[in-house]
Amino acid sequence: MVKFSNSHSHPQHPQLTNIGQVIVIYGDLLLLVAGVIDNGMNILVFASIRSYRTTPCTFYFLITSIPNMIYLLSILLIRIIGTVLAIDLSRISIVWCKSRIFLIGICSLTSLACSCLATVDQFFMTSQSAL
Repeated sequence: MVKFSNSHSHPQHPQLTNIGQVIVIYGDLLLLVAGVIDNGMNILVFASIRSYRTTPCTFYFLITSIPNMIYLLSILLIRIIGTVLAIDLSRISIVWCKSRIFLIGICSLTSLACSCLATVDQFFMTSQSAL
C-alpha cells in the first residue's frame, strides 16, 4: 500500500521534486528572457515612433507592456532566484508576501484591461455601423 505524505519537507519522490525545480528554473528563465526582449521591444517601438503614438490602440499596447515587464522583473525573477537558492522569500518577509500578491493582481488586471480596451478600440475603428 502506498502512503501519501502531506509534508513538503520529506517528499516521497525526490526525483520528481528535482525535475520540478529544473522545469521551474529553465522554463521560467526562458519565459523571462523572451518576455523581457518582447516587452522591451514593444516599449521601445511604441514609445519612440511618432506615428504609433497617435493611435489609442498602440497606447493600450504600450501600457500593457509596462505591467508585463514589472511582473517579469519582479515576480518571475525572484521566483527563479528563490528556486535556485532554495529560499522562499514569502516566508521570510511579510512585506514581500503582501506586495507580491498586490503586484500579481495589479499587473494582471492592468494588462488584461488594456488588451480588452485595445480590442474594443479596434472594433469601433473598423466597424462601419459604430456611432
